[in-house]
Amino acid sequence: MNLPPFIASATGQANLWKDLIHSVPTLAALAQLASDRLVVSAPADYELSPEARTILSITRNRGVIELKSNNTEFESSQRMLAVYVERTAESHVMFRSRTEPEITVRFLEGFRQLCDAGLVMHQVGGEFSLTTRGYDTAKGINPAECSDLEAEGTELEL
Repeated sequence: MNLPPFIASATGQANLWKDLIHSVPTLAALAQLASDRLVVSAPADYELSPEARTILSITRNRGVIELKSNNTEFESSQRMLAVYVERTAESHVMFRSRTEPEITVRFLEGFRQLCDAGLVMHQVGGEFSLTTRGYDTAKGINPAECSDLEAEGTELEL
């Protein structure tokens, strides 16, 4: 029986494994996509999903979005990379569902669309902020149109 190459050279791959545990490849891809849009703008008529519009609506005043994973949880659906949206400095909305992982995935896809549309920029680690265009777009969304999807998130008070 042969060991997979990454196990055979585990000491040489320790940093790669650590990066994978902390979602670095996905975070780096989203950061790259957002930074590409700082140089080459997306079309003005970029169509956003309801989830992307919900993220914008929630963070219309604060403009801060964070992607987090939690690799200490027992259930895989609780370890998934998820979108955390700052409503205020003391109130965040987390889009991660233990019972319906599709919610987590849909909002992560909505966030990817925001990166691709040039509405967010990468700041540091898993932290992103709205761009000026992102703020303008967010302020044009009626919060009432997003209330059903917003209810899929979990309100976190700090």
